[in-house]
Amino acid sequence: MQTKQNLSRLNFEYSDPYPGFDRRSVKGLTALLFKLDEENADKATALEVVAGGRLFNVVVQNEKVSSDLLKNGKLKKRVTLLPLNKISPRTLSAEV
Repeated sequence: MQTKQNLSRLNFEYSDPYPGFDRRSVKGLTALLFKLDEENADKATALEVVAGGRLFNVVVQNEKVSSDLLKNGKLKKRVTLLPLNKISPRTLSAEV
């Protein structure tokens, strides 16, 4: 059973940093951006352990959105913002 405290960590609140701000440029909390299908539901705890607090980072479109939110977004709590254009994929070799 989820407690109110745990659910509050899944709530990201902000104000539009300027009139006409496109809210679609804020993708949301990492934890809410993917789903585990039923056959992998048993791996949720492992995912939580490995990802840890990074599940509560907020994904945004780019660093300008990030900057705008930090300056004028009236954020309710401290968060880490991850601009999509700054994320680079990592690939593993075939041996791994």
